[in-house]
Amino acid sequence: MAADFFFSNPTFEIQPLKATAVFKWQRLLNQEVQYAIAAEEQYLNFHLYMLGNLRHTRAGHLATPPYMYEFGLSVRAGAVKAAVLMAASILEAALRAIAEARGYALHKDPRRRTFGNVLRAWEQGGRPREDIAAVWPEIKGVHEVRNLVHLHKAAAGSEVAWAKVLASEESL
Repeated sequence: MAADFFFSNPTFEIQPLKATAVFKWQRLLNQEVQYAIAAEEQYLNFHLYMLGNLRHTRAGHLATPPYMYEFGLSVRAGAVKAAVLMAASILEAALRAIAEARGYALHKDPRRRTFGNVLRAWEQGGRPREDIAAVWPEIKGVHEVRNLVHLHKAAAGSEVAWAKVLASEESL
């Protein structure tokens, strides 16, 4: 089915990449990671704007749309899952950069420094380090939700069906 797409709010301000990298992420002390995270964050913000503002109508009727609908459920669920993956990758990169700078116990092979490995480095005696303890439940929650968006799990389990993803969209 063909459709014409438009934004309900057509104005969006893109945050400057350099300012975000240099000021917001300066504590990472790794300029490459700062810029990578800033770029991902820049796109995540745009993605969330699109998710909230993208509408469609009958093809060829953009000037006088007979209807203005949001994404269909499965398309919207895919967009929400993509946003979760982007947010989790930002969190993982930031935590890893700080853990590496502080010399926390990470896997010797940098290719094996997975999100789970990075999270374990932030624990001491099975508890989160003090400077991260206040947000630890949210961090673990992001990790858990991130793991549920894998396509294989979506095909095998009802807990990640698109309807359930959308029902919990706001909390994600």
